[in-house]
Amino acid sequence: MATIQKLMNKKGVSYRVQIRRKGLPNIFKTFTHKQDARRFALRIEESKSAHRAYSSKLTFSTLVEMYLSKEYLGTKPQMQRSRLKYWLNHMGEMPINDIGKDDINSGLDKLPNELSNATINKYKKLASVVFNYGIRELGLTENPTRYIRSLPEKKGRTRYLSDNERKRLFRACRASKWEMLYLLALMAITTGARRGELLNLRWNDIDFEKQVAYINNTKNGEAKVLPLTIDVINELQLFNQNDSSLIFASKITPSKPYVFYKPWKRAVKDAELEDFRFHDLRHTTASYLAQNGATLLEIADVLGHKQIEVTKRYAHLCIEHKSTLINRVMGGI
Repeated sequence: MATIQKLMNKKGVSYRVQIRRKGLPNIFKTFTHKQDARRFALRIEESKSAHRAYSSKLTFSTLVEMYLSKEYLGTKPQMQRSRLKYWLNHMGEMPINDIGKDDINSGLDKLPNELSNATINKYKKLASVVFNYGIRELGLTENPTRYIRSLPEKKGRTRYLSDNERKRLFRACRASKWEMLYLLALMAITTGARRGELLNLRWNDIDFEKQVAYINNTKNGEAKVLPLTIDVINELQLFNQNDSSLIFASKITPSKPYVFYKPWKRAVKDAELEDFRFHDLRHTTASYLAQNGATLLEIADVLGHKQIEVTKRYAHLCIEHKSTLINRVMGGI
């Protein structure tokens, strides 16, 4: 709704237009003449009416398609689409303006019982993101998910390798029938990169002179540069193809990454590691950094976390390092 306020100041009279928008920041604009203020308010209101008329006919499935094609900037649209498929089956043909809190709750209640609270929250968050897109771009007035509380989640997993475990794992990787398993594990621990980021690296992404790797497609949609240790560079040189092929290419289909599940499971077993997954190499990176004095912001930067909340699972390791440092330096005072 638009309101026009008359203002008095040293320069004379002016007119400020205020337009309230539910779920969005209000619009403020000041004019010298009241007639100009009225024209501006009328133009905005007409635009809002047109958006509302359009959105009244818009179905959820159409909104999802618009979001995926115009808004989504991640690297895995198919994964995004597969999770949204549940919502499309549940309320895809419903008009957006008819969808309410009860419809969202009904969809969440019908999810399989074995799903964790964290996974259920992701379903709710995806629906919320789509509705927020509609609010920003199409003038929708409500996001029905905003009235639904997220379920409590367990603390993030922080399994990481001890020094002895790391040595055993590296030894097992070197003995693997897949000759590049050691390189993959070494890069994972020393860079903190995700599995998908490493598997999609190509030889022309490596700058051997600067000792860095360039990753253009990441989980959060932002490119990043991975500093590489001299050990990684030396290991890469053993396999260097000097072309644009995948570094960890499949032997059967070179255009696709190698499926290393079996050699990895074998190496974990030979190294006598319990409850250890490939993604835990990333936790190992963060834990080593924390134990050696890195701040949470520095760890977040290395891992590519956009939200510091995700990195806080390593906070206790940072505190332990600080306690050790304080006792070593100040203990004798």
